[in-house]
Amino acid sequence: KLVPSTNAHEYSVTIVVPARNEADNIERCLRSLLAQRYPKDKLSIIVIDDHSTDGTIDIVRQMIPSANFPLQVFSTTEHPDIQSPKVRALAHGIQHAVGEIILTTDADCVVPPDWVKTIVSYFDDRIGIVTGVTVFERPKNISSLFWGIQFLDFISYTSIAAGAIGWGKLLISNGSNMAFRRKAFDDAGGYETLKHINTGDDSLLAQQIVNIAGWQPQFAFSPQAIVTTKPATTLREMFHQRMRWVGQTAYYPPYMMFFLITTFLMFVLLAIAIPLTFVYWNIVPWIVLTAKFTVDYMTMLRFTRVTGTEHALRFFIPTAIIHIPLILLATIGGYFFAYEWKNRSMKRETSQ
Repeated sequence: KLVPSTNAHEYSVTIVVPARNEADNIERCLRSLLAQRYPKDKLSIIVIDDHSTDGTIDIVRQMIPSANFPLQVFSTTEHPDIQSPKVRALAHGIQHAVGEIILTTDADCVVPPDWVKTIVSYFDDRIGIVTGVTVFERPKNISSLFWGIQFLDFISYTSIAAGAIGWGKLLISNGSNMAFRRKAFDDAGGYETLKHINTGDDSLLAQQIVNIAGWQPQFAFSPQAIVTTKPATTLREMFHQRMRWVGQTAYYPPYMMFFLITTFLMFVLLAIAIPLTFVYWNIVPWIVLTAKFTVDYMTMLRFTRVTGTEHALRFFIPTAIIHIPLILLATIGGYFFAYEWKNRSMKRETSQ
């Protein structure tokens, strides 16, 4: 049900990039953004430095003179009423944005040369937000298996976003590859209702644009719109990343919470019942597990073919096995314990 891009209008675009201690990544990210094949008089980049201590802001400033369209850097101002450091940074950057379309990505991401052009092509007069695919690059310092599990697990959430948008709903959006009209952002009240939580800069904002402001969503499935980012390098880092993602689910609409709670309960029952079958044999849990894996595989087969990421399916079995315990532990951790993000200790509604 996804619709190919058809728009040929060249909107003015501002790319907003929040950055905290990204000295190892920011130059590579900005070079990919400055290489965009899009009218330079309609492009601008804003980098918001979120209290970096590693020279990130100096690298950005060194690149400004050679930029072939406006590149600006701002430091995050204090907003004691905004809990999330990332929301704080994005809100500050969007205040200075001049584009009709706001694109967001992360400082550790790399985008293809036609990223802006392709994302913009998915907008029409009814579309308020476009979200796309982000994949993990393969670093040399982690095993192929660990990378593959993260890769497939990560894009499985994107497949949910794509499927929902095919039905005209917005469930999930990823801030590393997201675009919205400035008017849609304002119509939805911006980040005003998200000030009290430590996440929600992407999915919750996108839900507001669709559910509150009444704009329609679109999914950019073209390979020219795929953004590449870095995976976690340790199990601990991966687990804390998932805990952070879980935090915003507490603020999802009731119908989404019903789906999430029933899924969580099914995972709990499977986690208990499957081991018990080795003591007290019962075929029912294995039928349920087989049905789940079959549906998962068919969904991911379809999605990876559409997005050109079929190579990730060779990691399906180990990802399917680890998925249930990972979701259970990350959900419990994200709701009740602190997690680390960008050298900060954070909980669902507070930061330290």
